Amino acid sequence: MTGSKDFPEKTAATRREFIKGAAAAAVVMPAVVPAAALGREGHVAPSERINLGAIGVNGMGQANLANCASYPDVVVTAVCDVAESRRDSVVERYKATAKGYRDYREVLARADLDAVIIATPPHWHALMAIDACRAGKDIYLQKPMTLYPDETLAVRNAVNRHKRVSQIGTQIHASENYRRVVEWIRSGKLGPISVVRTFNVMNQGPDGIGYAPKEDTPPGVDWDMWCGPAPLCPFNRLLFADSYYHCSFFAYSGGWTPGMAPHIVDLPIWALGLDLPQLTACTGGRYVIKGDGDAPDRQAG
Repeated sequence: MTGSKDFPEKTAATRREFIKGAAAAAVVMPAVVPAAALGREGHVAPSERINLGAIGVNGMGQANLANCASYPDVVVTAVCDVAESRRDSVVERYKATAKGYRDYREVLARADLDAVIIATPPHWHALMAIDACRAGKDIYLQKPMTLYPDETLAVRNAVNRHKRVSQIGTQIHASENYRRVVEWIRSGKLGPISVVRTFNVMNQGPDGIGYAPKEDTPPGVDWDMWCGPAPLCPFNRLLFADSYYHCSFFAYSGGWTPGMAPHIVDLPIWALGLDLPQLTACTGGRYVIKGDGDAPDRQAG
């Protein structure tokens, strides 16, 4: 299209500007345009709404979705989980706009979807985030971002290549307490900082998370999909339960280091403006805790 006085060449109008232009044009048209369609009277115009999906709606997935849904310009459009009971209960809360899915690929195939929350167990994070970027969706990816450095680089590359908006779910980073610590350290009141040590201490006792009974996969649960790219193992209700229990199973979480280090290591790196480490090392093992799982009960690095 060539440019003109009324339509200059290479002018990119925002959706909001387009709606305003349409409203002005409506003055000379005999049609009646509802106020809601134009974003008036406290309404958000449909063209300005964010159609949001959630993949994984257990603990944090539900919390993240509820936080986003509290904004008037967010519409919960798709809810995905391998457990029918979890999925259906969340769909019921947003039944006016949401549809349920078992397979996340069906969610990403929706052309009307703008963004997704990915709050599955960590072993799925990299693949789902990359697939979402390829599908043109912006992402909110729960921590840990991935389980391996190469996966992290792959997600970063996908975000950049497909020009997506992304955020990693380390909510504590935005908390009042963390920000005050950063301000205090950067003020210089503590003087030069030469050494920082961070700790994550918890006491599960010798039985750890306990032992799950041997049982078949419950009806309504797609266990093959839950295991996905990780090793396929018999159904274990503790492994399936939530993110606290995931951290006891190394192949599905990487243990408690990926589980909590994104929070506690984040603070000194942020406060001191540190770059990527030049060297990392880690020692540890499973010495005391029995119970199900195989993740280290002590680890130092």
